[in-house]
Amino acid sequence: MKNPLKHLYRITRTGAIRALAALAAVALVAGCSTGTAASSASAGLASGTAWTTITSEVATASTGAGVAEILAANADTSEAVAAVTTDDDTGTYDAASATTITLSGDSASVDGDGTAGVSVDGGTVTISAAGTYVLSGELTDGEVIVNADDAEVRLVLDGAAITNADGPAIDIQDAGSAVVVLAEGSENTLTDGETYADTSEDAPTAALFSSDTVVLTGTGSLTVTGNHNDAISSKNGLVIQGAPTLTVDAVDDGIRGKDYLVVSGGTITVTAGGDGLKSTEDDDETKGFIVLGAADITITSGDDGVSATTDVTVNGTTLTVTAGGGQANATQEEGFGGMGGMPGQQGEAGAQPEQQAQPQDQQAGAPAEQAGDATEPAGDAATAVATDAATDDDEDESGVDEATKPKGINAGVSYTQEDGTVTLDAADEGLQGAFINIAGGALTITSGDDGINATNGDYVIEGYENTNSEADDGSVLTISGGQVQVSFTYSDGIDSNGSAYITGGQVVVSGQAGSMDGAVDVNGESQVVGITGSPSVSAGDTITVTGADGNSWEMTSVFTSQYLTVLGLTEGEEYTVATTSGGSATGTAAALSSGMGGGMGGGMGGQAPSGDVGGQGGQAPTGDIPTDGGMGGDPGQAPADGTQSTES
Repeated sequence: MKNPLKHLYRITRTGAIRALAALAAVALVAGCSTGTAASSASAGLASGTAWTTITSEVATASTGAGVAEILAANADTSEAVAAVTTDDDTGTYDAASATTITLSGDSASVDGDGTAGVSVDGGTVTISAAGTYVLSGELTDGEVIVNADDAEVRLVLDGAAITNADGPAIDIQDAGSAVVVLAEGSENTLTDGETYADTSEDAPTAALFSSDTVVLTGTGSLTVTGNHNDAISSKNGLVIQGAPTLTVDAVDDGIRGKDYLVVSGGTITVTAGGDGLKSTEDDDETKGFIVLGAADITITSGDDGVSATTDVTVNGTTLTVTAGGGQANATQEEGFGGMGGMPGQQGEAGAQPEQQAQPQDQQAGAPAEQAGDATEPAGDAATAVATDAATDDDEDESGVDEATKPKGINAGVSYTQEDGTVTLDAADEGLQGAFINIAGGALTITSGDDGINATNGDYVIEGYENTNSEADDGSVLTISGGQVQVSFTYSDGIDSNGSAYITGGQVVVSGQAGSMDGAVDVNGESQVVGITGSPSVSAGDTITVTGADGNSWEMTSVFTSQYLTVLGLTEGEEYTVATTSGGSATGTAAALSSGMGGGMGGGMGGQAPSGDVGGQGGQAPTGDIPTDGGMGGDPGQAPADGTQSTES
C-alpha cells in the first residue's frame, strides 16, 4: 500500500488538509497539485490530468531538501528491483537451468527445459512463460517479444545481436517482472528500423522497449541504436544498475523511463537528437523523476541532457553533458550587445562572440507557443529533434521542435545534489529547476543563457500565481556546500526568479555582479554574500581564494573573463582572490543585492583589467579611487576614468 501522506498534496487547500499540512510536509518533497478542488482523500488518486501547480507544502519541503527526502516523497522503486539477484548484477547465470535461444540469420532455435514457453515464427521469437532465457548469436531481421502476464522473465544477452527493420529489437509487452542481464564479458547490440510496421497509439517507440517496468543490469556491454525514435524506453519505470557498459544512439531520446528512471551503476554513453535521459509522467506527481547514483554518464544531446517532469537527484554520479552543441552554440537574446557590454561574459572588452547566432524571441521559461525561431542544435545528435507534445501514454514524439532550448539539466520541480561530479555545457540554461539544492560534490557549468536558473518554469507555485518576469515566482536556490563554477554567455550566471540562499560551498561565477545581466540576479529574498570585480582570469588558470585567517581553496577556471565573482563567503571578512594570469585583489565580503541592478558591496580591489571596462548602466563613482583595495564610489561599479587601485 502506498504511503497516504504522499498523496495529500494533490488536494487543494481545505480545512482538513491545512490541519495536516505540518505532518504531510515531511513526505511532500516532489509532489504537485492539479489545482482542482477536492473534499476527500479520494481526490489524491492519480486523475490522468496533467498537474500545473506546485503546492506551498511541496515548496516548503523542497527548499534545501536532501536526496533522501526527495526520494522518500516519490513513488517506491523497490518493487522493480525485488527480482534482481546478485548473479544478475555480476552478469552471471546458471546455464544448466536456463533456456537457450540461439539466433541465426532470420530464425532461431531453442534448447532447454523452458522450450514450451518459447515460440519461433520466422524471425519473431516470443517468450510467454516465466524463466531465464539466454540469447546469443545474430538475428538479422526479427525481434524478441516478451508476453508473459504476471511472470518473472529474465533475458540474458550473451553475445546477442538483434536487428529489426520495421520494429523494436526487444519488445517487452507484458511481464510480472522483467530483468535484462548483460552477461559478463559479452558484447551485445540492438538496432531498430527507421519506420515501424505497428503505427497504433500503443506502438513501441524504441529499439529496447518495455510496456512494463524493466531492470537492466549485469557487467557486459550493450550498444543500442534507435533509428525510429528512442533507444531504450519504458512506459513504466526503468532501472539501470550493476556495472553494465551502455552505448546508446537515438534520433530522439536516448534513455527514457516514463514513470521514473533510476541509474545507480554502470558506464553509460548517450548520443541523442532529443533529450539524453528523460522521465515524463505528468499525471501522477510522485512520478516523472530521475535518480542518478554511482554511475559514469556522458551525454551529447540535441535538446536537454537530463529532463524530468518532477525531480532530478544526483549522489555519487560522474555526469558530463553537452546539450545543443554547448555554450559555443549559444543563441543571443534580442537587445544584447557584444561580450564587452555585459558584465558577466567572456572575452576582450567590446569583442563580439564568435558563436553569436540569430536572436531568440522567447525568454527562458516562457510558454512554447510564444517562442520564435531558435538555433539548430549542432552535431550529429541534432539531426532529428522531437517535440514533447505527447499526452497520456503516447510515447511517439515525432516532428521538429523549432522552439528547442537545450539545457544541461531541466528539472520541473527540484534538482538536488549531495555528491558527485557534474559538468554541464549547454546552449541554453545549464541547470534549471524550481527548487535547486546543492550541498556537495562538484558542479561546473558553461552555458549560453543562465548558468543556474531557479524558476517555476512551466508550472505555478502556490501563492505566486500572479507574478511577472521581474517578480518573485516562489522558486528557491540553495547552495550550502560543494564546489560550483559557472560561466555564462548571455543573461545571468546565477539567476533565481524567486529566492536565493548561498550559505556555503566554494562558488565562482564569471563576470561582475551589480547589473541587470551579471553574475547574480535574484528577484526575491536573498542571502548571498561575496566579493566581485578584479582580478581577470583565463581558462586553465588556478583561482585561489584566501581568507584573513589564512585558510584557502582552489579551483581550475573553465572560463576567460575580465572579472569574477566569489560567493558563499562570510560577511565582513576580508578575502584575497588570485588567478594565475590576472594577479590578485583583496576585498571585504558583503551581502549582494537581492534585486536586479542593485549596488554590490564588497567589491574587490587590486589592479583593474586592461582595456575598456565593460558593464551595463549605472553612474560611475565620483571622487578618488581608494588605494586600500576598495572599489570606491557606488559599490560594484567601474571607475569612470579608468583609474586603477594601486594594490595588487
